[in-house]
Amino acid sequence: MKDLFCIRRGEWWLLPLPLVIMVGLNLLMLQYNNELFTRGGNLAYYGLFYNHFVLSGYDDLTYITLSNGQMYYAPFRHPLITPILYPLYLLNHWQMAHTDMNMAIYMVAALLVVCGIYSFLFFHRTMREVMGVCRLDSLMLTLMLFSFGHIMVASFAPDHFGVSLFLLTLTLYVAGRCIKEKRPMGKWQSCILLVLTGGVTLTNGAKTVLASLFCGGRRFFSPRHLLVAVVVPTTILVGAFLYQYCYVQLPAQERNRVRMEERMKKDKKFAASMKAHEEWKKTHAGEKLIDNPFFEWTDKSTSRLHAAIENMFGESIQLHDRHLLEDTNRTRPNYVAYSHLWQYGIEALVVALFAAGLWMGRRNRFVQLAAAWFAIDFIIHFILGFAILEVYIMAAHWIFIIPIAFAALLRNAPARIVPWLRVTMVLLTVYLMIYNGRLVAQYMIH
Repeated sequence: MKDLFCIRRGEWWLLPLPLVIMVGLNLLMLQYNNELFTRGGNLAYYGLFYNHFVLSGYDDLTYITLSNGQMYYAPFRHPLITPILYPLYLLNHWQMAHTDMNMAIYMVAALLVVCGIYSFLFFHRTMREVMGVCRLDSLMLTLMLFSFGHIMVASFAPDHFGVSLFLLTLTLYVAGRCIKEKRPMGKWQSCILLVLTGGVTLTNGAKTVLASLFCGGRRFFSPRHLLVAVVVPTTILVGAFLYQYCYVQLPAQERNRVRMEERMKKDKKFAASMKAHEEWKKTHAGEKLIDNPFFEWTDKSTSRLHAAIENMFGESIQLHDRHLLEDTNRTRPNYVAYSHLWQYGIEALVVALFAAGLWMGRRNRFVQLAAAWFAIDFIIHFILGFAILEVYIMAAHWIFIIPIAFAALLRNAPARIVPWLRVTMVLLTVYLMIYNGRLVAQYMIH
């Protein structure tokens, strides 16, 4: 695993690109309410960040966790995020006692810059070594990934998606290399990747298991491999969940319930605002599949067609300038239309090239793996309807399949049309980089 993180001699020329992109985006985040977000001391950090942080549907829970050390990420979906963040909270708490300044936003920015740079390098290696496209096409397709609207935003949002992108591109590259060399993924390698990917977002752990299966074939089912690669990491994740749920989450929920009831009785203005917010959510949320806390974010009534056009293949790739980066739980409508008809033409072009690439790469085992990963997200968001109204903020979990499909298209299309495809993809990348970059800067600096 060590060699994976070494920057190779031929990659040093690449480094300035992700460095400029990631530092630039995170500087935008650092200046956003900087004076408020760096206040130290014994403050109500949840209210401070919640009331002044609005960035599409991304949560500010990482900022709050690093500020007060409490658990806000649901452990049954993110079993290891809070334990991973806790050492950073201790460091922030220690320095806050000496400086009276909250450094959470700087810690998150530093983490996301590192994760973003490695995500860039891992994906570039995947394009070059696994998909086998030329050096310039590898660079172009990697830049395309980072030009997508909600890869751009996830690169500086204080949520878990930037870390998820890092772990998933790492897993993709490891699996792709194993598939290319026709060897199974190491069982301890699989174990570590499953703990990390599943610990940050549980459904991503299923993708790691799939990767190990695609690499190992029948050998995946050997008792020794299953024990180390599946049973051991699953036990770690289940144990982490049970401990946090029983000893941290349940007591905290009871304390918060009592505190909320007392405040609702004393503060009529707060009670009215909470009631209005709950009414907004009811009128803008779909009908749950099952009335159960585990299915809280599922939805069986929302139009899948509209969600696919405006949210999944729309906002994820090409931001809407109307209701720019507003939150659907606050002010953003469920669907936002583009200002110009030609923007739907851009979306149709991306979808058409994506479908053609999947078809051209249908016999490529690595493309099959990426498609299987995409199928997981499709089932979660479009069959179960989980967070379907803000599926775009989940883009870091699946959208890398688009440039992978584009690479398959460049590799397998007739030679006479490859130059035209290449020019189209370059123009698309330049357009998205300028268009999305301008809107992101406009929103963050306003």
